[in-house]
Amino acid sequence: MPFDQTTILVAASLLLASYVKGTTGLGFPLIATPMVALLLDIRTAIAILIIPNIVMDITQIFRGSLATAVFRRFTWFFLLTVVGVFLGTKVLVTLPIWVLDFTLGTVVLAFVLSNLFRFELRISPRFEGMLSPVAGLVTGFIMGITNAGGPAIAIYLYGLQLPKTDFVKSIATIFMVNKLSQLAAVSTWNLFTPSTLRLSLMVTLFCLLGFYAGLKTQDRVNQQTFNRGLLALLSVIGVTLVVRSLR
Repeated sequence: MPFDQTTILVAASLLLASYVKGTTGLGFPLIATPMVALLLDIRTAIAILIIPNIVMDITQIFRGSLATAVFRRFTWFFLLTVVGVFLGTKVLVTLPIWVLDFTLGTVVLAFVLSNLFRFELRISPRFEGMLSPVAGLVTGFIMGITNAGGPAIAIYLYGLQLPKTDFVKSIATIFMVNKLSQLAAVSTWNLFTPSTLRLSLMVTLFCLLGFYAGLKTQDRVNQQTFNRGLLALLSVIGVTLVVRSLR
């Protein structure tokens, strides 16, 4: 990749996204995908971001005890997630670029609005077993087509009212299953080529810098100020993607 303005902008966006991931436990695909998609093909952006996301998720999963209880609780969620990822990736390779830009921009703006209006979902334990497969299919499909299924997953887990430690462990495990499925899916439809793999490995090493910095500053960040700045940035990105798709 030539060292030009595009390269610098992509690098800055990846550092920001990986820093947020290290600080908050989520947000890497949501930030990195639309920012990279502003500069590169969205299909290429999704492909190169899979491996760094897997590496960071594995790191978070193995911080502390092994997440065996998470696998037992979300078995059906995981199984339907795989199906949803493959369906979403199939749509990804068939739809025009402008439709993908519009979809991704809409998902980003929906996440911003849900935060601004403080939308909260509450799921009782007796409905969890019935909703878990549906939530897995929907979030997997969103992940496959936009690479930004994090907001939907976070809303579902918040609805289960999980303690903080369980929430972080669960969302990291779900992301890992999502990304492994997505890696298989994009390889099936030839989106993951040898050149894409080399670029993805380079991106992984670079993202670990931001991720490490995020882990180190996790307890010192003013969360309210940080969230406001992040939502403002995502609003601009979402609007830009939607406007670009309509043009």
